[in-house]
Amino acid sequence: MRSAMLVGQKVLRRPDEPDLRGFAVLSGSAPLIADIGANGGQSAVALSFIVPDARIVSFEPNPVLWRELAFVQRLIGPRFERRQLGLGSQAARMQLHIPTVGGLPITTRASLTPDGAREQAARLEADTGRQVDITAVEVSVETFDSLGLTPTGIKVDVEGYEYEVLSGMVRTLRDARPLVMLECNARDSECLALLEPLGYRRAWFDRARGCLVAVRPAGAGNWYAVPDEMAEQILNG
Repeated sequence: MRSAMLVGQKVLRRPDEPDLRGFAVLSGSAPLIADIGANGGQSAVALSFIVPDARIVSFEPNPVLWRELAFVQRLIGPRFERRQLGLGSQAARMQLHIPTVGGLPITTRASLTPDGAREQAARLEADTGRQVDITAVEVSVETFDSLGLTPTGIKVDVEGYEYEVLSGMVRTLRDARPLVMLECNARDSECLALLEPLGYRRAWFDRARGCLVAVRPAGAGNWYAVPDEMAEQILNG
């Protein structure tokens, strides 16, 4: 079923997350986009048509999703690369906490932090009215700075672990100056406090206008960190 959804998404050019369309400003520059927290590859598929000349490297530590990402590899082709790896502030072996309902892993809610997993479990219990258990698997985590990549765009969706991911890519942010998209959550202020001294400012994708803007539109679920030197060129309003 997931495979059919991904094929339909690619054929119809409908991203599962509309805010990813903000990366379209990178088109034409043969960009490298890092997809951190790839899950089943839905963001990678969306990026493949939003930025059709981009190479995409997806990072996903959850072994349950590796088969789905292999399908995405076939769907996108040679400009897609997948790495079974988590990213954080330091290299480590860590526990990935996965909420499960009735034995079914809810992979979109997995977190490298126990607190993040408990928060997701509470939300799932409220949404489903069913008991949610948490299982854990050991995964490898590295810093982004250690990988030798020079991305022009980075998507980060790691269920509350965004600050740690950013902490492990400070050199990349300073030197490569990528455009970054992060999921809105309770740690936004921490992330912004790390990014602002590096010369980044906050922006959002305005779905109605189809562009990045400096003022948050209603319903925004993600935000962008825009390098100061790009801001005047790509921000509207």
